[in-house]
Amino acid sequence: MTPLEMEQLRKKLENLRQESMQFLDRLKNESRSLDADSTQDSADRCVVNLSKESLFEQSSQRRTILRLIEAALQRMKKGSFGVCVACGDEIQARRLQAVPWTQFCLSCQEELEDEVGASVAARTSQPVGSNWRRVG
Repeated sequence: MTPLEMEQLRKKLENLRQESMQFLDRLKNESRSLDADSTQDSADRCVVNLSKESLFEQSSQRRTILRLIEAALQRMKKGSFGVCVACGDEIQARRLQAVPWTQFCLSCQEELEDEVGASVAARTSQPVGSNWRRVG
């Protein structure tokens, strides 16, 4: 990766970090405004609770991306940016342009997703706990 490409990606990551922080601030303000509203009935409270859950989920997802962005910026400072943390191979420039905070090359990312998918599938296809029984 050329120094110019690296600088462009650094700027892109810094812009994404700033956007994420602004987004989190907006979500925090929205959540506060929901708290400030006095709800009248159970339907209103239900809508407020669903809105809070949605804001919490969005906030959680954005904080995760923010942590990944900050980790990528740290890797840039250390000189390890663009190198897969799993196999040590170089991450393709096209992948870094699309997902600049990525830590994995495409091959390792696919392998990781396959493992996670298989793990989730195995857990969801078997009954949990010893008290499971058929009702009927």
